[in-house]
Amino acid sequence: MCGIAGILKFGSPTAAEDLAAVRRMMNAQIRRGPDGEGLFRDERVVLGHRRLSIIDRSDAGRQPMSNEICVECGRGRGSVWVTYNGEIYNFQELRDELMNRGHLFRSKTDTEALVHGYAQWGIDGLLARLRGMFAFALYEASNLQPHASRLFLARDRFGIKPLYYHRDRERLIFASEVRALMKSRMVPDEKNVEALVRFLQLGSVPAPLTTVKDVLSVPAGHYLAVADDREELKPYWDLSTHLRRPPASNLQPSNVPISTTRSLLEDSVRRHLVGDVPLGLFLSGGIDSSSIAALAARFHYRPLATLSVVFDERDYDEAGYARLVAERYGTDHREVRLRAGDFHGELPRIFDAMDQPTIDGVNTYFVSKAAKEAGLTVVLSGTGGDEVFLGYDHFRKTATLERTRRFLGVLPLRARRTLIRAAIRAGLPSKASGREKLTYLDAPSDGNLYLLFRGLFAPRRIQDLLGISEAELGPYISQPPTSALKSPTPASLLASFALFEFGHYLQNQLLKDIDIMSMAHSIETRVPFLDHRLVEYVAGLPDRVKLRRGVNKPLLVKALGADLPREVWKRPKMGFTFPFGEWMKERADELQARSLEQKIFDRRAVECVWDEFKKGRAHWSRPWALVTSQTFMTRRND
Repeated sequence: MCGIAGILKFGSPTAAEDLAAVRRMMNAQIRRGPDGEGLFRDERVVLGHRRLSIIDRSDAGRQPMSNEICVECGRGRGSVWVTYNGEIYNFQELRDELMNRGHLFRSKTDTEALVHGYAQWGIDGLLARLRGMFAFALYEASNLQPHASRLFLARDRFGIKPLYYHRDRERLIFASEVRALMKSRMVPDEKNVEALVRFLQLGSVPAPLTTVKDVLSVPAGHYLAVADDREELKPYWDLSTHLRRPPASNLQPSNVPISTTRSLLEDSVRRHLVGDVPLGLFLSGGIDSSSIAALAARFHYRPLATLSVVFDERDYDEAGYARLVAERYGTDHREVRLRAGDFHGELPRIFDAMDQPTIDGVNTYFVSKAAKEAGLTVVLSGTGGDEVFLGYDHFRKTATLERTRRFLGVLPLRARRTLIRAAIRAGLPSKASGREKLTYLDAPSDGNLYLLFRGLFAPRRIQDLLGISEAELGPYISQPPTSALKSPTPASLLASFALFEFGHYLQNQLLKDIDIMSMAHSIETRVPFLDHRLVEYVAGLPDRVKLRRGVNKPLLVKALGADLPREVWKRPKMGFTFPFGEWMKERADELQARSLEQKIFDRRAVECVWDEFKKGRAHWSRPWALVTSQTFMTRRND
């Protein structure tokens, strides 16, 4: 895991100021790569890299890295360069195939497979073959015609690894973090109002937006091709095609999906264990992390290190289930007890770690801190299990929502709105946030139905917070907040929700927070459930295989069989969360004062949110979003 940065010039050649700018971006990402750094510069480009050594820790693995001579393709040494962040889990197979085709390798890294793979197959052929998490900048130099050189910025299928960029008339600048881009001093520090609105609506900033105007993220499953001063953003993978295809499993015996899923899971976990550094697992005691522990124990050559966070608050403590799994598989298990004082004491460092505002991520900050203190460098996580195996509760509510939508659809708009407002006045549901979000039923599209569950503040509350009219808010929310919510006509509302979870919640919140919070402690977090072969297969299975009343994630439970203790999968689902509400109430007045320091929100609206929270009528994420917003509104990026 690493940090990357670079500049591509369009007209004038690279100069000392470009080199200095890339160095500043690299220095801003030292925590992403504390083990070394590297630079490459020619007439058109400056590439920078900060290294966290995991595979082949020798100097042969240093980046930026170039290709050697290839007998078959004829491309010479140094014509292709890469600066790369991530892990390619099938690099050994790619390496063997490329060596058989005449490519000469100097290292044992996965990085080198990228430069040779591009030389052999081109960018589309390379990306189609990669299994892993990655964000890279690949540069093909043309010594005879410098302006014929090309740069590709590519990101993995799920957006596990981040990649941001900005372009103006003179250059394109990229980095692994937004704040690193700002350290270049070549990007105007102009706040993005739309990003703030979307954060209030969703609890995270949706791709490709960032809090800085004209700084964008490369979307998951895409690459940006830049030749001369022309650029083209191209998709190379789309989950929706796998959700919409007719599932061949309809014609298979019922045990085939179970055995195939098991085989794909084993293959993914085995590949995710590769590395030359200490490795462990975040073990919460839930189905997902327990499944990873069960499979990893089969392939790890020594006892697996496992980490669990425990609390004094019994309603949030899963320590007993985690211990049960740890004892079953003989892991080197460690518990980290967290109290409210730890949370409040670490707040300055938590906010310092954030690259973009989020209502999540604090849990990952603490378990990553514990992993670092335990001497680990790589940690596996069960993130993605709920998205792949339909574990969230709202997946099971789609049939009811469809009936509700059909009923509302036969009503005239005025009658529909009257009914919805009557329910709100009657106090249904009990939480104020839930009542507000009922207004999404005015236009019950797939995206609006999803926002009933994943939305943070409803549009009217956003108006109150920003002190603007409906007409002023309209331009920012007239379109879906992210391309993931545009619903490319999947077969069902359930399929739409699955796309939304992958394209929004997983990409924009969970994975973004995992990356930035684990990197704050120089920890690489791997997510075995997000192997694209596993995801594609499970996505194409019939819904009846993945949903069953009374059992959460039945396909995963059956695939693990006796390897997953009954006590783990029979208990009620409990997400990996902390007692934030209780902890925040201990210092609610202090946090409220902090959220009032900025001037962008209406004071009365902020006080109303806090009042609802203190009275138990609002989820902690709503006032926490205001605290987080204040941090980003007052932070300087230079």
